[in-house]
Amino acid sequence: MMVLSPAVAGIVAAWAYRGFAWTPWWLLICWLLCYCVQFSAARWFKSHGAHRWMLQPLVYCIVLCAVGLPFVVLHPGILAWAPPFAVLAAISFRASWVRKERSLWSNAAAVSASCLMPMLTFCYGVDTPDIPYLSIPGISLFLTFFMVQFGSVLFVKTMIRERGRRSYIVASWIWHAVMLAWWTFVGNGYLIALAAMLLIRAVALPMIARRRTVRPLAVGITEFVTSTASLILNICALL
Repeated sequence: MMVLSPAVAGIVAAWAYRGFAWTPWWLLICWLLCYCVQFSAARWFKSHGAHRWMLQPLVYCIVLCAVGLPFVVLHPGILAWAPPFAVLAAISFRASWVRKERSLWSNAAAVSASCLMPMLTFCYGVDTPDIPYLSIPGISLFLTFFMVQFGSVLFVKTMIRERGRRSYIVASWIWHAVMLAWWTFVGNGYLIALAAMLLIRAVALPMIARRRTVRPLAVGITEFVTSTASLILNICALL
């Protein structure tokens, strides 16, 4: 959900602005396949090149080429955005190689890649540019989704891997409080409601977890619900 939500938000926003277009949906499929390549290749890097993990990323690469190369032929300007995504992928693979794929810097790279996508899906939804350009809606979606998704990274750590660690709890609370303060200053009711909901989640659930067991499944369900709400409210805030 977190991987696709920003890209989908860009498509829906473009649809509302200019009407339906097939190109951003094609790009969304390419992005999903890129994620499959990254996820499977990361396991291969984590194993330091073990043969048992080689087949899956190769298969995904073949499928990605079959789906993505025609897109590149028709829209070669998309390659202008290849360098930042390549850097983020390299960071992810480096993290997997040294087995730090759950570190904050690795998570930040993954979140950044996901949150860059609405800049592209929105652009291709409203136009057929030679080179995808920056737009106010695309930048807005990048910023709002980055705040939400990195906040979710911190929250999940306070509930599972870093449960009970005061430094992570404080960092999560500060991040969410800054988000609420920022969006209150902006004055958008949808974003204020989203930030308030996420701050309540970030404060309440770790406090509950101090007194009773909160299973990872419950955390996962909470994340799915808040990710869905984030997608809807981010789109509403933009329109």
